[in-house]
Amino acid sequence: MKIGCFTICSRNYLAYALTLRDSLRKAAPDLDFRIFLADEPLENPAPADLEIVNLSELGAANIRDMAFRYNLVEFNTAIKPLCFEYMFDRAGFDAAIFLDPDIQVFRPLDQVYGAISNGASCVLTPHILSPLLDEGTPSDLDLMRSGTFNLGFAAFSNTAEARRFLSWWKDKLSQHCRIDLENGLFVDQRFVDFAPSFLERLTILRDPGYNVAYWNLANRPVCKEVFGWTAAGSPLVFFHFSGVVPADPQVFSKHQSRFSMTNIGDAAELVETYRALVAGNRHETWSAAAYAYGWFETGEPLPGPMRQGPPADPLNPFRAANHTFWNAPTERVDQTKGATITRLMIAIHDQRPDLRQQFSLSTASGRHGFLAWFLLHGADEYRLSPASLEAALVNAPLNSPRLARCLARLRLGLARLSRRAVED
Repeated sequence: MKIGCFTICSRNYLAYALTLRDSLRKAAPDLDFRIFLADEPLENPAPADLEIVNLSELGAANIRDMAFRYNLVEFNTAIKPLCFEYMFDRAGFDAAIFLDPDIQVFRPLDQVYGAISNGASCVLTPHILSPLLDEGTPSDLDLMRSGTFNLGFAAFSNTAEARRFLSWWKDKLSQHCRIDLENGLFVDQRFVDFAPSFLERLTILRDPGYNVAYWNLANRPVCKEVFGWTAAGSPLVFFHFSGVVPADPQVFSKHQSRFSMTNIGDAAELVETYRALVAGNRHETWSAAAYAYGWFETGEPLPGPMRQGPPADPLNPFRAANHTFWNAPTERVDQTKGATITRLMIAIHDQRPDLRQQFSLSTASGRHGFLAWFLLHGADEYRLSPASLEAALVNAPLNSPRLARCLARLRLGLARLSRRAVED
């Protein structure tokens, strides 16, 4: 069988993808590999001997609309079924393996090849193979929210059963590939929880050497043996360095609380070596590349909440921000003199449980407090342009960005002192 392998990344993650490519050349040199670029094409020539597939080659009519509605992580995962279809229909593979760019491969993927040769339409790896019994994060409940299977790895055969699943998955991800844990969505992963029900020829790969990462390291200790790396006593096939911070050697993964570089044993050497490899693939240069779909054509940043509303120009959503819509006072809360709550403000409030807990928009004091947070912190956190702040400032007691921020800082400080006095 002709089996191919691919990853998906934006330009800022190319050092990771190149490190994955290098590891595959050593561990599986016969495996054809390519990178799907979830971004605009590279301005400079691609690195030598590297096949990059640009978005225009996927042939999806709604790809630009998806790039507008989804943030970087959501978009990178939303196009995954399209990339599998490309590997089958355009590249001519009988089966395809997806690997996240922040993965390093140490041995041939023999069990994946074997499952495909034995008729598997899909091969997946669960996040965990046994319960997590301590109090660290992520917990069992956290993993339930994000999905049973980790989609940093997936393999599909070009079979009728797999194609039906990919078509259904593609349809779902075109509209619902969001990070919205409160509503049961976590990018592409939650939908694949249906795989055991929908796919008769599914193989769930339970070897502890496949897809080792922060979420399962508690039950898969990594050791360096004379003959190579192992995980829970099995040969380590690939390690998923999710959450590694190249600029901070003290961080094992920023997505968890269970481990540090001091308590992961031999895996610390694995991480240190990986960081060096990523740096050697010019991470400092690639990481500075701006994400093309994070900006309007006017040069104004595109805040996440604006992705979920109507664009100013439906035919070209990136042309300019729809300030007419987003700066209008929201109809969902009572408006208070001196504390206008706009549609943009309430969209941010909706997405943040911490803000909803701290600032109740059903009270005047809550609305004033949220306005203060919005002017003091929200503008920076969401990279808001002056045009996005105008409506919030127009009725503020001090109609000047600098003075309004000073007032906001004072108001938040007084609110904290008041809460502290109540607690004491």
